[in-house]
Amino acid sequence: MNKKSKKTFNWGIIGTGGIANAFSKDLDFLDNHMVTAVLSRTMRNAQNFSNNLVNCKAYDNIESFLEDEDICAVYIATPNTLHCIQTIKSLQAKVPVLCEKPFAMNFEEASQMIKQSNKNSTALMDGMWMRYLPHITKLRELLSKNAIGKIESIFAFHGQNLRWSDNPRLWTKELGGGALLDLGIYVVSFCHMIAGSPDEIIASSIFTKQDVDSKTSMVFKYDNGLIANLSCSMYDNQPNRAIISGSDGYIEIAHTFYAPTTIKLYKNDKEIVEHKNDYEGHGLRQQAIYMEKCVSDNKLESDKMTHKDTLEVMKIMDEVRRKTGLKFG
Repeated sequence: MNKKSKKTFNWGIIGTGGIANAFSKDLDFLDNHMVTAVLSRTMRNAQNFSNNLVNCKAYDNIESFLEDEDICAVYIATPNTLHCIQTIKSLQAKVPVLCEKPFAMNFEEASQMIKQSNKNSTALMDGMWMRYLPHITKLRELLSKNAIGKIESIFAFHGQNLRWSDNPRLWTKELGGGALLDLGIYVVSFCHMIAGSPDEIIASSIFTKQDVDSKTSMVFKYDNGLIANLSCSMYDNQPNRAIISGSDGYIEIAHTFYAPTTIKLYKNDKEIVEHKNDYEGHGLRQQAIYMEKCVSDNKLESDKMTHKDTLEVMKIMDEVRRKTGLKFG
């Protein structure tokens, strides 16, 4: 573990699952971020998590947790259906929040969360960590320089064979399970980052016996002629690449497109430019750095993914669900 500096940015984590552990471990690459508090449904789970960290307090009560004056920001890493209420409680306590994706179950919840951020003048960030990674910064730079000309098509796929997993958050309707919210949010957010909100959405899903989607495929159409083909699946491993093609070439983002990886630019004149990946760690820490910046600059939102961006993505997700018949509650 890296030696932390005296002036640290202290995180409180709500949740003790896999993503909470990944976030905590990735902070070890930073010299001024650490986890100093954790909240779980049971004190046993909280203590098991905190025992692996230095000077981390365990809580099983959210009110006591939010009264911890050492916490600089909260990372919410609980099942999807808890994001809204836990975010609102944190913001009402004037504790900045980084909320794991999907940000909310729907547009209405997201609106309520952002309203509380504004009302309490407290920072709120969408945990779409992909948008903060170095290769995505490079992608945006290439597109801003018109490297592939007019964008014509976007392809993005996110499939993992999760049949072996008994994690209830994946398969349980009451916890917001299914492929779209867990995996599809990446392809939707990626497409939105590049092209904005589509003018027409076509979508179809395959459902499990628990009535959540195991697979969802989407086609986004734009009035400027751009078309996006997107898919997500919990039943099969997909290449998990993304391609943006234009009039002068295309950009390929290697496996796994939403995590630190390599980008290749293919020009129509056969020139190939590779932007190699030399990133260490998971990548979750990049959004933590941005949260610290938001807090220090007294900003309520990140310019990498604004509240407007979040609302637009959630509106798209709601429309996909409407088209496929995927319902919660």
